Amino acid sequence: MKRLLALVPPPVGPLFALGSWEELFTEPGTKLPSDYMAFIDAYGQSDFSDWLAVGNPRRDGHGFSKAAETREMGDQYRPFRSRWPEDNPFAAWPEPGGFLSWGEHHGDHLGWLTVGEPDRWPVALWPRHHSHRAVDMTVTEFLSGWFSGELVGENYRT
Repeated sequence: MKRLLALVPPPVGPLFALGSWEELFTEPGTKLPSDYMAFIDAYGQSDFSDWLAVGNPRRDGHGFSKAAETREMGDQYRPFRSRWPEDNPFAAWPEPGGFLSWGEHHGDHLGWLTVGEPDRWPVALWPRHHSHRAVDMTVTEFLSGWFSGELVGENYRT
């Protein structure tokens, strides 16, 4: 997190950093990785140069439901997985180990594979036109690598 804060200073007032984390955890039925929560506490809802968006599940009073959003994403993904399983290998949330979204890059979804404890969930990419992949990184490691230019194309650690 320190590296990310140095690379991309957070805003003075994080957007939509509302509500408690404990209240949020009851809705989707899981905790979230601690580095992601620290990111949201510092940055809030984020959109970096209309290029990379990181969602904030604590948008109290704004008609947002993380549980509803993740169910909807799973409902969108399952038909692709059924029709083209070799191109869509991830389970869909709330299936065990399912893909749980935390961000978006021009239509490519960024999330986690929910395997094991939340702080150990690998970052996963569900792209529109490329191979799905999981990388053995936390959200803040991934974002630090992305913003520093260390993660380019096939440079993702797998």
